[in-house]
Amino acid sequence: MWLKLFFLLLYFLVLFVLARFFEAIVWYETGIFATQLVDPVALSFKKLKTILECRGLGYSGLPEKKDVRELVEKSGDLMEGELYSALKEEEASESVSSTNFSGEMHFYELVEDTKDGIWLVQVIANDRSPLVGKIHWEKMVKKVSRFGIRTGTFNCSSDPRSKSTQQAAEEFPSWRSG
Repeated sequence: MWLKLFFLLLYFLVLFVLARFFEAIVWYETGIFATQLVDPVALSFKKLKTILECRGLGYSGLPEKKDVRELVEKSGDLMEGELYSALKEEEASESVSSTNFSGEMHFYELVEDTKDGIWLVQVIANDRSPLVGKIHWEKMVKKVSRFGIRTGTFNCSSDPRSKSTQQAAEEFPSWRSG
């Protein structure tokens, strides 16, 4: 009888210790002061903009730090944990890359054949400049990657098939008019 009671108490003790261990891991990951308030006045302009982006708020009409700080304050209290996760998310989004498709087959391999997600593809016509500039494209890539949307650029000038079609059109001018 005493042996059963001893093992039952030992079982509960082990459960208690394991629960505290896992709680300590979560506490370590989120930080000791994850629930403390942060004063937005002490943050840089870039960090304030990151907080607004994570909260889903726009700041395009606010050129000064004071205005952005006021918007952060009006949108709610800023906790240490929210600031930590926003900065981690910003670091992760900086490493996002866009695929440059080398040709039709490369495009089909990644986009058509797998059908494993949503793609945003910028198609650049032969010997033309892209409709979306490089800076705006990079910003768009960062924003849509948060939602799991993969991006890529298909430059028709680099596709061997389009080059052979263009050469054939130059050899047979009647193809262009038809």
